[in-house]
Amino acid sequence: MRCTSCGHDNLPGADYCDECHATLMHDDLPLARIESAIEHSLSEDKVETLNPVEALSVPEATSLHAAIQTMRDRKIGCLLVTDREGKLCGIFSERDLLYKVAGKVEDLADQPVSSYMTHDPEVIRGDQLLASALQRMMVGDLRHLPLVDEHGRPEKILSSRDIINYLAFLVEGILEPK
Repeated sequence: MRCTSCGHDNLPGADYCDECHATLMHDDLPLARIESAIEHSLSEDKVETLNPVEALSVPEATSLHAAIQTMRDRKIGCLLVTDREGKLCGIFSERDLLYKVAGKVEDLADQPVSSYMTHDPEVIRGDQLLASALQRMMVGDLRHLPLVDEHGRPEKILSSRDIINYLAFLVEGILEPK
């Protein structure tokens, strides 16, 4: 959001300018239009609207060492874990690594990721509403939500960052129309 006093480009939703500290809260801001756009988007748009990224999955027998190395190499926060039929059976995230592995497991190469993953994670399909995805993520305190096909095979992954960026894009379009 551009400051009308100094022209500094601030983050959408900021109350005061980071540069000159002038108020960014003006009576003429279209708050009702913002609320309406967000409400409409959540209740009408499908999860696939956010273009979630392709899911990276590993078999449940993958070692912790290999799983962690894959996450580091790809710079990702989670891996989806699949069973022998390729169906999603778990998710291994940074949270699992911190709470279940760090300081507790000595030989990462001898331990399967399936012993430390979150089993039977919440999932969603791409044709479901954004409101459903957001509700599942908020209630479950989830940063990642796997998208699966009709057979339970992982396809994509939705992150909380995807939703935040999408909503910021909506708000920015209202605040700074082209």
